[in-house]
Amino acid sequence: MDVREKTWHGLRAASLSVVTGLGHLYLGEKRGYGLIVAGLALLILSRAFWEPLQLLYLSLSIFSAVDAYSIAKRGHGLM
Repeated sequence: MDVREKTWHGLRAASLSVVTGLGHLYLGEKRGYGLIVAGLALLILSRAFWEPLQLLYLSLSIFSAVDAYSIAKRGHGLM
């Protein structure tokens, strides 16, 4: 896979990370399941109890997107 393909592959994984962890599953990473569970728990808790938890979900989603991009581009992520 050349550099251009790695970049597009990483961008697709990062865009799928709007749903936290989905980009990791696209790349075949097992930790995507844990990220999806954590993201869904944050969304449910933010809707039911405390609205500012949506900011925590947003930051987790951004971190997940950057991590998925770096996995596709470099072969290893931030975590």
